[in-house]
Amino acid sequence: MPEDYYEILGVPKTATQDEIKKAYRKKAHKHHPDKKGGDEEAFKKVSGAYEVLSDKQKRAQYDQFGNTAQHSAGGSGFGGDPYGGFSQGGFTINMDDLGGVGDIFESFFGGGRRSQAGRSRGSDVETDLEISFRESATGVERTIEHRIFDVCSTCHGNGAKPGTPIVSCKTCNGQGSVVKNHQTPFGAFSQRTVCGSCRGEGKIAETPCTVCRGEGREKTNRKLTVNIPAGIANGQSIRLSGKGEAASKGGVPGDLYVHIRVTPDKILSRDGDNVRSRASVSFVDAALGIKLEVTTLHGNKVITIPAGTQPGTNFKLAGEGFTRLRSESYGEAKGDQIVTIAVEIPKKLSRKQKDLLEEFRKVPKKGMFF
Repeated sequence: MPEDYYEILGVPKTATQDEIKKAYRKKAHKHHPDKKGGDEEAFKKVSGAYEVLSDKQKRAQYDQFGNTAQHSAGGSGFGGDPYGGFSQGGFTINMDDLGGVGDIFESFFGGGRRSQAGRSRGSDVETDLEISFRESATGVERTIEHRIFDVCSTCHGNGAKPGTPIVSCKTCNGQGSVVKNHQTPFGAFSQRTVCGSCRGEGKIAETPCTVCRGEGREKTNRKLTVNIPAGIANGQSIRLSGKGEAASKGGVPGDLYVHIRVTPDKILSRDGDNVRSRASVSFVDAALGIKLEVTTLHGNKVITIPAGTQPGTNFKLAGEGFTRLRSESYGEAKGDQIVTIAVEIPKKLSRKQKDLLEEFRKVPKKGMFF
């Protein structure tokens, strides 16, 4: 029984043309026979299904008659084979449907990650770094240690044994690229690809370095000092361009991403660029007023609690918050500290204290709480 074209592409019958195109691109990349692990039969099925469903007239005919339509008129309805007439020389497709010629064939044949000039690029590296709450406010310098591919200390990245020459690559005649002919279900075509011998450099070591074996890089233990800026928040990352792994044969190094974890403070918490804290006063001090010492990022500060302060009242200490990482877009360089007042109610009272409060209870309260 013929398979359903919609099922082959993994889309519903109500799928739009964009959804069909997207599904085809994904499956074509996955199954292409010239790609490692590809599946030619699956690729032919996917391509045949797309040929039909991407054509409005063919799709309408298929929706009305199903697969039986392909056998009408001597088997020429959708094409000559059971998957929509897809054959090596008789199938035309818009390569833009695959995301562009360079896009698909770089993934099929190019191999590796390369810059526009064809030079290889080293891998990015990620690491976690834990700092304290106060260090995130003031900024801190930390040294990280890790094992990484770095530029070879013997050949300095050129891949040649010291004292031996770098010569023109014989494979590509110094061009850095070669022309390859491919026979695929799309038909025969030629493609210029990065030279596998010199990896796009056009030059090659006559005698490879004995330490890195001509790779231009070696595994080594590296120490690196990282400057963490004031104001960085938990979960944010620092990108150090070019501080990732070295590429082979003088390519472009990757980047280093330092992911920051900030340990909580027992007293202070962060709210954007502001700092929040709580301060407790007795109900008597809240009623009569008091000067109170509070903890800030920059030491203890004294604030005045006026008479009649209510529970939950906030007091602002201007400029006592975090440094804004992009302070040029703000009017101030730092946030504030917000101190929230909690009023303590005693659970146990002496006889004298109770008597005093009983006297207070007898006093008229009109206008006292307004």
